[in-house]
Amino acid sequence: MEINQYFYLFSFKPQLLSEERVKIEQKYKNKAADIIKKRGKMLLPKLLEIIRSTPSESIAELAQGLKKMEVLMLIYEDYPFPEESVETVQKINQILTARYCIEVGKTAWVLFQHQYEQSLLQDLLKRIYTVDQFGFLLLEDELLLGMEEAVLHKEGMAQGLLSLLLKTNLKTKDAFHLLKIEEESKLEAALMKGILSNGLAADRIINRDGTEFIVRLLDNYPMDEYKSLIKIYLEPRKYNQFHAKIIQQAVERLRDPRERSADWEFLSEASVGEVKRWLIQKKLQIIFENDQDNQRLNYWKRFIDYMEDVELIQDPMIAFIYFDKFVVVEYGSIGAAYFYHRDGFDQIIHPISTSSSFSNSRNSAKKESMLKVPESTKGGILLFIDKLDHRGGRWNDKFDNYMRYYLDGVFY
Repeated sequence: MEINQYFYLFSFKPQLLSEERVKIEQKYKNKAADIIKKRGKMLLPKLLEIIRSTPSESIAELAQGLKKMEVLMLIYEDYPFPEESVETVQKINQILTARYCIEVGKTAWVLFQHQYEQSLLQDLLKRIYTVDQFGFLLLEDELLLGMEEAVLHKEGMAQGLLSLLLKTNLKTKDAFHLLKIEEESKLEAALMKGILSNGLAADRIINRDGTEFIVRLLDNYPMDEYKSLIKIYLEPRKYNQFHAKIIQQAVERLRDPRERSADWEFLSEASVGEVKRWLIQKKLQIIFENDQDNQRLNYWKRFIDYMEDVELIQDPMIAFIYFDKFVVVEYGSIGAAYFYHRDGFDQIIHPISTSSSFSNSRNSAKKESMLKVPESTKGGILLFIDKLDHRGGRWNDKFDNYMRYYLDGVFY
């Protein structure tokens, strides 16, 4: 007979008890610190007097004789003691290291995030690192391996952390979470700015963190700071290397450079030209968005460097593609493209597109035909050059034969 026939194994999880324990921990988690701070207001002045009068070589012995509450008073209450001498604070750092406990590490790390440039606070953290390698952070290996270099960085710990964040493969938001970087702290702001300043010129950080994250960061900066950051992003890139969401945000904040050039004066002329080319490409994508094979879009993208602008009419979909000496009129529906001399287009065709007869017409075919004027001259003005059909095989070769001459200003 097996005993298991009558006795059954079972597990018990006291869920309500566990939930109550968590509630109590949350309620009283800062009580110890609060009590020490209250007592510190009375006891700390005497303790500081003792530390001041104790020679440096005797601090280790003093530290061993202090109660834990007295040690914690030194980190909980007014650290890093701006009214005290450097020598006194260095003695306090010795005590906090000699009698180190995890509360000291956690508190020093929080203080550092709001006073990251304070040299004596950095000194304390360096001492703490030699004791427990920031065990209070419970870091994963990827960050832990680079932490020593960050702590000992010759330009300070904040710069060291920035170098670590730029090298890691972890997303910034994940690394900040693991490092327990507080939101809206001075350290968070400095590191975010540093990541953008050092990471926007290349694609690695953008690809790692994602364009949506980068755009959200950039959106937090006032215009002057935004311009300095977006300049870092734009200057090294050609228009076809821009990330759509980042360049779209730039155009939304700074407006179209063809309409408000003053807002773009912080950029070089060449970089403004790349932004304009991106806007041209975007408009080409709109006019040809219904083409299933993208042949027209891919064809005209080859000539973006020669284009000065693209103007769109929405109903029906029509594009005026401006070159130096001629204009191409393309239609949303595949058919023939019309080529006009630039002066003739400006004086005759474009005014038709802004006329009341054009805008008031509800007949799309009629509106398209109004812009098809196959007259080589009109009123003594050079106008029509040619029309070239996209239908049929190898149409792009035929276009190339003509475009080769047109770009050189040869039209006959």
